[in-house]
Amino acid sequence: MTSRTSTHVLDNLRLSSAQPTGWVKKALAVCLTAAMLTACNGDDGDQGPAGPAGPAGADGASASAGNGGVANPDGSNVTTSGYIFPSNAIYVELPEAAAAADEVDITAAIQVALFELSDSGLSDATLVLPKGEFVVNDTIVIDNADGLTLTGYGINETKLNFTNSTGDDAIRFEGGSNITARDFSVYEAPKNGIKVTNSDGVHLAYTATIWEGELNDENGAYGLYPLQSTNVLMEHNYARGSADAGIYVGQSSNIVVRDNIAKENVAGIEIENSFNADVYNNLAVGNTGGILIFDLPGLEQAYGGNVRVFNNQAYANNSENFAGGGAVGIVPPGTGALIFATSNVEVYNNEFTDNETAAIEIATYFMADDNVAGYVVGDGSGNYEGTIADGWSPLLKNVSIHSNTFARNGGDARGPSIGGVATLPAFDQIVAGYEGGAANDMSGVPTVFPNILYDGIGELLSNAGALAGWDAIVSQSAKDDGVDHDAFSDADKICIGNNINGNNISDAGDSTNHLAYENVNIGVVYDTDPADAANWNGADPAARLLSQRMDGPARTLLQCDTDPTRLAPAEVTFRGKVYGCNGDDLAEPACSL
Repeated sequence: MTSRTSTHVLDNLRLSSAQPTGWVKKALAVCLTAAMLTACNGDDGDQGPAGPAGPAGADGASASAGNGGVANPDGSNVTTSGYIFPSNAIYVELPEAAAAADEVDITAAIQVALFELSDSGLSDATLVLPKGEFVVNDTIVIDNADGLTLTGYGINETKLNFTNSTGDDAIRFEGGSNITARDFSVYEAPKNGIKVTNSDGVHLAYTATIWEGELNDENGAYGLYPLQSTNVLMEHNYARGSADAGIYVGQSSNIVVRDNIAKENVAGIEIENSFNADVYNNLAVGNTGGILIFDLPGLEQAYGGNVRVFNNQAYANNSENFAGGGAVGIVPPGTGALIFATSNVEVYNNEFTDNETAAIEIATYFMADDNVAGYVVGDGSGNYEGTIADGWSPLLKNVSIHSNTFARNGGDARGPSIGGVATLPAFDQIVAGYEGGAANDMSGVPTVFPNILYDGIGELLSNAGALAGWDAIVSQSAKDDGVDHDAFSDADKICIGNNINGNNISDAGDSTNHLAYENVNIGVVYDTDPADAANWNGADPAARLLSQRMDGPARTLLQCDTDPTRLAPAEVTFRGKVYGCNGDDLAEPACSL
């Protein structure tokens, strides 16, 4: 087969020429710069709905107990989640004038307690924050802690307010091992809520990170933020108002994210450039995008994979995008889940309900930066040459979407816009194409935006041989992990199967009614067969905007001949115990799905 090359695959992103008379052909051009999609780091944020009443209640399953507990200064020795303070716990002591003060600043008290802890040489120590609402005026930095537990009395019982802090992050753990933060809330952090870097063993439980009031770019970026770590367990947490991601794990491995609530963030839950992650039993509600799985270029850990997303609820994630920048600035409002330039992902047994754009979007990086010729030049000067050599790829492969329930999605599809400026213009044009009657080779019949949308462009280019030369620069270790840019094999394909249509009314006469069960569709922007002349406009790919009913008996789109191999569960080993579906959750019903 003759190899095709294209300089800008979206410059002439056209609909098929087989158009009925009167259809006005529209080009779908993308104008994003690559700089907008560098790694997710920095403050973000814009306009959104009013804030919620606050974190979820303080009850919760009992957690691991300490060594025989001891009475706290107020007479109690247990948090509202059931954690018992050990007998050697160190307590943060309130200033003498605390009782008379309206706002008690405990910054110095925390620092003194941390000094005492460091001076004692204790490992596996517990530091107890006091009960009440307090002011903290600087970042609390904890270096190279070993086995430290930082705890309050409960998610609603210990509240730390960083509104006037001169630091950036609220609490930052740098290095260390087997670190726990639990049973307290962080409010109004200038940048990030609870950040952990370069740790082996991270447990974040019964914490909250909250920016109250209007959703805008003055909010901090990340709520819960483990980075470049291993064995990460995040459970029973609450995140609201982050202008990037509420619950995030990046460049890490061996991850379990379960039983959390992410509400009204740009990204509710995000797994980025990470290996072996299980995301289950979470609620993502009111975010711009509910659950995001990303691989972004230019990071130290170049790529991730083996990510399972299951038994979650992604409900009404319709907030307008209020990011100030970064990759999440391209997330369309109304997105249940977004899988972006990452491979080996399994999404199953989730409920996607009332997401106004799409339940699931599956996209290559070419939708963000379409200058294919500029990715790899061959002399090191390509825009992504270094990171592709390390194993990052703009493609996505082996994505399986099965056994999910879809209901009432697609009621108000739209692309992202920040400050009135579209951040992903091509997406707006794709929406206009489907809703304006361009689907299925200009059928002229307007359709509901697909519940599941796949861009298809990377698969088409790979199958056409347009990326064949890239593998020459990919490192051997990445090749050993399966990174390549060859034509898609059966094991590489995007597969959609055995999902449940949750719409409950019949309206076959109106293809624009997103509530009708006839209109739960799968969409593919670019067909993936390079031998089909309809898929090309000269040397450039031609957008087809294909659409078929998800549960239709004649569906061929993303229908694989054989079921994909199930991905392996993630395991977290923390303080000698195994967590996740092969560990403490072995009997959890979600783990048997």
